[in-house]
Amino acid sequence: MTTIGFLVGAEIEMARLESENTQLAGRLETRKLVERAKGILQRDLKINEEQAYVMLQRESQQRRRSMKEIADAIILSDSMTRSA
Repeated sequence: MTTIGFLVGAEIEMARLESENTQLAGRLETRKLVERAKGILQRDLKINEEQAYVMLQRESQQRRRSMKEIADAIILSDSMTRSA
């Protein structure tokens, strides 16, 4: 009985760690996209990093979209503009 309890506990902990890992990977992906979008805004609008972040944040709030969605849109627009 003790062994079964130990194994079940280990499986629960493993599932928790996998979930945490997935969440952290998602946050890292979002951060990478936001950083890339900030760089595009800085380059195109000749603004500093803080101004670019505030601009992303405002757009996110006004459009009721996540920062990741706004960053994706900026990156997509930049790639389309550069490939044209």
